[in-house]
Amino acid sequence: MKIEIGRLRQEPGAVEAFDFFLSPEGGEEDYVLLTPIHVTGTLTNGGNDFRLAGRLVAKVQLVCSRCLSPVEQDLAVDVEEDYDYDEFPDIDPSIDLGDIAGQIWVTSIPMQVFCRKDCKGLCLQCGKNLNEGDCSCPKEEVDPRLAALKDLFQK
Repeated sequence: MKIEIGRLRQEPGAVEAFDFFLSPEGGEEDYVLLTPIHVTGTLTNGGNDFRLAGRLVAKVQLVCSRCLSPVEQDLAVDVEEDYDYDEFPDIDPSIDLGDIAGQIWVTSIPMQVFCRKDCKGLCLQCGKNLNEGDCSCPKEEVDPRLAALKDLFQK
């Protein structure tokens, strides 16, 4: 969604509200978008610059960082950005809010999420999800390079 800012530039203090849905295309591996991104906010002429203030909201499916189970999460991102008049051409100036919202959204995806606070993760030997129960792997495996140190603490 583009907003033409020629008229807005002429009136200091003028405000333009926006409300739209964004469905970015592309093969994101970190998350699956379950709902379109709802983008709302205002663009205000501050006299020498434009102030973009808004909010992006959507439901996403992420992957638990410990056990790799799917995790559904509602994400909301508040946005405040300033843009100088000089950043826009004098002829047909506009701001592409869809592009800006898409860039902000991608950078706001959490790098690490957990399915629950006490997630036990995966067994390092067999890969079983330990949240579903214990595995049959031996619990104590000592690295052969450190085996001599094991006996040191037994005295």
